[in-house]
Amino acid sequence: GDNGSPSANFPLGLCEGDCDTDADCQPGLICQQRTGTETILGCIGVPEPGEDYCRVADPTAPPTPAPTNAVTPPVTPNPTPTNAPPPPTPPTSSLQLVFTDTGAPPNPLPECHGDCDDDSQCEGDLVCFQRSGNEAVPGCTGTATSGADFCAVRATQNTVWLKGDNGSPSANFPLGLCEGDCDTDADCQPGLICQQRTGTETILGCIGVPEPGEDYCRVADPTAPPTPAPTNAVTPPVTPNPTPTNAPPPPTPPTSSLQLVFTDTGAPPNPLPECHGDCDDDSQCEGDLVCFQRSGNEAVPGCTGTATSGADFCAVRATQNTVWLKGDNGSPS
Repeated sequence: GDNGSPSANFPLGLCEGDCDTDADCQPGLICQQRTGTETILGCIGVPEPGEDYCRVADPTAPPTPAPTNAVTPPVTPNPTPTNAPPPPTPPTSSLQLVFTDTGAPPNPLPECHGDCDDDSQCEGDLVCFQRSGNEAVPGCTGTATSGADFCAVRATQNTVWLKGDNGSPSANFPLGLCEGDCDTDADCQPGLICQQRTGTETILGCIGVPEPGEDYCRVADPTAPPTPAPTNAVTPPVTPNPTPTNAPPPPTPPTSSLQLVFTDTGAPPNPLPECHGDCDDDSQCEGDLVCFQRSGNEAVPGCTGTATSGADFCAVRATQNTVWLKGDNGSPS
């Protein structure tokens, strides 16, 4: 989006643009201001030149020094950062294990109800929290059968969340940003790494309370030094242009031409297929396609041709951390 439009898309998530300030981004993210083709920490894909995107903060960035002639403001005890992560949601409901059969429950499960197998079995925007033991379920109280999974509220895209274990359920792997439990980088979406934890270590770019000892996918630390080779190691032969194990996929070559098939107000009569527009939000696109919001003549990923400036098109977003235009100036909200 752009300039807050469409409003339904604001605040923007990870690697989404176009933002103007940190306030346009979900809690825990910052708006990276760009004037050209600067790369974006933790994101993959080809960002639109000059557009600004939400990303995780660089933990190594030094604080901005105050001008030498600046007047020191009075100290406020425990100031709250402008874009601070929200405090954990206090539990409001008790865990209720209301479905224990195989297959899908007869009706979508409400908050703190289980046992769910995937997000589709939860009401609305609730997400299935996958447990391998007695992990606490965010926003819920009480105890339940070890390993039972419950529908709960995931506050933001970068809130830590357990989505599976040992590759199960397979539909949830590879895992997205701040999701666990992973065992290796291969369990994570391209561009992410698996942070191995033995206790309560924090996770770069994530908010919430991670389960002690569980491993989560996160963005790589750009300042991490390469692992030195042992002094007695045999130097392997150099392979030209080696491909990293968990390298981001190459850009998808465009396969379809942009087609502006709907220009009326309201929703189109049928969901729009890939490279078709004009869409207002993701609900107007077929399946898992996402509405790519344009304020001008930005290229649409996976599509060829040109179209009316500012028209929005349904397209494939390869991963959760692929750069994507979702709105501008807080719209769609």
